[in-house]
Amino acid sequence: MKHAMLAGFAAIVAAVGVLSVNTSTAQQPQQAKSLRFEVAAIKPGTSKLGNYSSSSTRGLQFQMVNTPLKQWVESGLSVRDYALKAPAWLDTTRFDLNAKLPEGEPITRNDAAEMMKSLLVERFGMKWHEENGIVSGYELVTDKNVLVQPTSLLDRLRGHGSSWGPSLISGTNMPMSELAKMLGDALGMPVLDATHLTGGYDVKLMWRPSDDAALAEQRKYGKQYGDDVDNLPSSISTALREQLGLRLQNAKVPSKVIVVDYISRQPTEN
Repeated sequence: MKHAMLAGFAAIVAAVGVLSVNTSTAQQPQQAKSLRFEVAAIKPGTSKLGNYSSSSTRGLQFQMVNTPLKQWVESGLSVRDYALKAPAWLDTTRFDLNAKLPEGEPITRNDAAEMMKSLLVERFGMKWHEENGIVSGYELVTDKNVLVQPTSLLDRLRGHGSSWGPSLISGTNMPMSELAKMLGDALGMPVLDATHLTGGYDVKLMWRPSDDAALAEQRKYGKQYGDDVDNLPSSISTALREQLGLRLQNAKVPSKVIVVDYISRQPTEN
């Protein structure tokens, strides 16, 4: 059983939608103030745990259990799986981490990524660079009958707002480019706006979560607003067609890609 990364430090794995690395193998940039774990003990993962991987934060202690090194890299470089080119063995090479977080201000996602990146550079000798590439993704296009409604003049004057959850995307005066980005975050794949719809639109897109905990939370949310969660579509694609008159089609789309040039199979000693 594979456990998802928990909130806090490890949330950066799920939250990375924008690549934030601008580096090269020739010379990694020197940070004026580089965030690091105060102490970090690394040991090989326990094979008897099978596919199990988890992370947790308790006070100033952060732990990762039997976690593939590829997840460490995706966290440290703030990169989605589709936009990472790295050795295949990163998927099957697992390590445990027991680290102490620095005291002081609360740790942000950017701080967490910086600490993981510093750890990978110092202990695994990681080097990487960024390049433009073409990856598998989707185009957001109109279906036969467009149902999404343009925002009224009054609401346009009030500005723009959006919200999202495990199985919800909503907004007022939302451009299609923003909807495409939010869909990409939800799907873990890049989505390019190809609707040719201009201006802002009122969007409410809901689908039924497959995870039991997320479904219970969505039921609680839906009850407050009169939404029958159990009768919602079971996929984003179906919800798009039925609720907004839009659809996703497979496409090759341009994307920034992170290439791992070097990373050691074993960390330096603790």
